[in-house]
Amino acid sequence: MRVFRDGVLAVLFLVLMVPAIAQTTEPQAAPTGSSAPAPPARPRARRIAEAPCWKQAGLTADMVNRRWKIEDQSKMKIDAVCNDPATSAEQKRTKIEEIHAETDQEIAQLIPSKELQAFNSCQAALDKKRPKPAKVLGPCGGVIPSTDATHGGMDHEHH
Repeated sequence: MRVFRDGVLAVLFLVLMVPAIAQTTEPQAAPTGSSAPAPPARPRARRIAEAPCWKQAGLTADMVNRRWKIEDQSKMKIDAVCNDPATSAEQKRTKIEEIHAETDQEIAQLIPSKELQAFNSCQAALDKKRPKPAKVLGPCGGVIPSTDATHGGMDHEHH
């Protein structure tokens, strides 16, 4: 009877201890071909997010959205000029300059000059930090002539 009792205790011990032992062991990583352990993962440095230029300049979200709408309308007008087969290259350039002047005027009416200047300065600083590839093509896809002046110093690519 004693053998039976000892056998039952041994089986009971195994039934209770095997799952406990299996849970405490760490799974082995699959060999990678190198016996050197992997370096510990470094925590990523947190990037401190700067406020967007429009917020830094004191613009409202409505001003930004209205500006984008003005710029989108300007792009559509320029596309129409570019696709007009009846106009010469010089006429296209003149019309595009007029569109840029109108766009600058509309934006100036929307955004006070102090805020617009702060916004443009902030964008210029960002462009220095993160330069973009130089734009080679003009608004109609051709090469921009070197004598072509900018459209009032404003760059409508920045939001």
